[in-house]
Amino acid sequence: HNVKNALASIATGLELDIDFKLIKKGLERYEGVFRRFQLKYENGCMVIDDYAHHPTEVQATLQAARKGWPDRRIVAVFQPHLYSRTQDLYKEFGLSFFDAEMLIVTDVYPSREKPIEGVTGKLITDTAEQYGHNNVIYVEDKVEVTKTLKEIAEPGDIIITMGAGDIYRFGEEFVEALESGKFKPKTK
Repeated sequence: HNVKNALASIATGLELDIDFKLIKKGLERYEGVFRRFQLKYENGCMVIDDYAHHPTEVQATLQAARKGWPDRRIVAVFQPHLYSRTQDLYKEFGLSFFDAEMLIVTDVYPSREKPIEGVTGKLITDTAEQYGHNNVIYVEDKVEVTKTLKEIAEPGDIIITMGAGDIYRFGEEFVEALESGKFKPKTK
């Protein structure tokens, strides 16, 4: 997304006869968007947070990670946002995680919605498994995400928390555990 936006900005600037050096300077100063592929930690493993909450965004985020680090294990930690979106798009979500070697899905972040019977994050994990993803974990209670990450994390992992809810908090908890020295990813 950022590359496409940068190219569009360059094209617009050139069309408006803005000097390329000024355009370049503006792009160099650009710090990114909050919660868009935001690096939270890098020391042995990497923790990234992203706002992706739609299948195409999830897929684009994971493809960017795969392209940038083709030889590293990617662990996607996804919190579905809205029961209605999960109900409508769970099949598309199930197909969007194949650039991650491991998928962890937690409960739905309801935002403004009331629960819909039978609609949980498990719809996504079940669908991902049906489509052939063989390393999927459903964590019903999101407060268990940090514990799950501690159990599965390995040196070199790229752990990406994704969703429009509060999943970033559990990525931050995991980072705090790493920074405090109370936890280190286990070796294989």
